[in-house]
Amino acid sequence: MATILIVEDEVLIADEIQRALIRLGHNALEPVDNSDDALATLAEQQVELVLMDVNIQGDTDGIATAILVRRQFAIPVVFLTARSDSATLNRAKVAQPFGFLLKPFTDDSLRAQLEMALYNAYEVPPPRTAASEEMATSAPNTTQFARHFFVRHGSGHVRIAVSDILYFEALQNYVRLHTATSSYVFDSTLKELEQKLPPCFFKTHRSHIVNLDHVQAYVEGCVLLGKEYIPVSRACKEELKNRIHLLG
Repeated sequence: MATILIVEDEVLIADEIQRALIRLGHNALEPVDNSDDALATLAEQQVELVLMDVNIQGDTDGIATAILVRRQFAIPVVFLTARSDSATLNRAKVAQPFGFLLKPFTDDSLRAQLEMALYNAYEVPPPRTAASEEMATSAPNTTQFARHFFVRHGSGHVRIAVSDILYFEALQNYVRLHTATSSYVFDSTLKELEQKLPPCFFKTHRSHIVNLDHVQAYVEGCVLLGKEYIPVSRACKEELKNRIHLLG
């Protein structure tokens, strides 16, 4: 039996999924219908799997929310959707889901997706990966901004060049700074950081600030930095496209 969170903005469907999970012997938490409530629930309760509708309402859709779930909580996500077109599937891939369940579904298809997702998430050893390659960087114009920060590391501080920073990630009461090879955690808020960063940094979501000089690719709702896809909220999408000079 697994504890499962349902993220679905259609009440009748959410209720039916909850009943199906109970029939299959799982502990189904009260469904939520938006990204904020999903992340809040995961911060407060032990959850082993999330069933996520791709097209939930709000500023952050299901795919962007799934990326946040993976990054902040390392909890497997199985997507729910009524669409199986290539565009939807390609967008969903960037969140690295553990399954993809088409609506309407049966108890048998739901059982199969859940069993495979839980097995792959918790019983299969993670594959060994090669060390990340260093990314080429171009120093931004920092005439009015610091060229480096000293960030807490262990019992001291290390110097990080601003041009080496890929992105910042807000996690509850602290911030995680990511470079191509390392990450560092320190006490701050994204609002405080924004005032210290040069113009090449852009807030794609209320929990992420990215270095536009390191953006390698754009997929609807996400940007790729290094090997990570970072969510872009609907409110920031158009400005981001202008800032990265998106063509076509």
